[in-house]
Amino acid sequence: MHSVSIELDEITDLIEVSERAQTYLQANGQIEVTGYTNRRKFISVIFTITGQQLVVDDVNLPSYETIQDVILRRLAEETE
Repeated sequence: MHSVSIELDEITDLIEVSERAQTYLQANGQIEVTGYTNRRKFISVIFTITGQQLVVDDVNLPSYETIQDVILRRLAEETE
């Protein structure tokens, strides 16, 4: 088992810089942003927005399939 350190500024950067991430809306009202951080780590952040607050519910390393989906979507957007 390996551990990965994810800093708060990486989470903030991922949420704020949309050209390095893909956003997915989940049925329960949560928002998932998956992409690579300013330190070149692929992470997935799940959060909810309550009033004026953004509440981080979970931070994970995404699956290979999710990483592949993000990369393919980003490439498709760049070629349009």
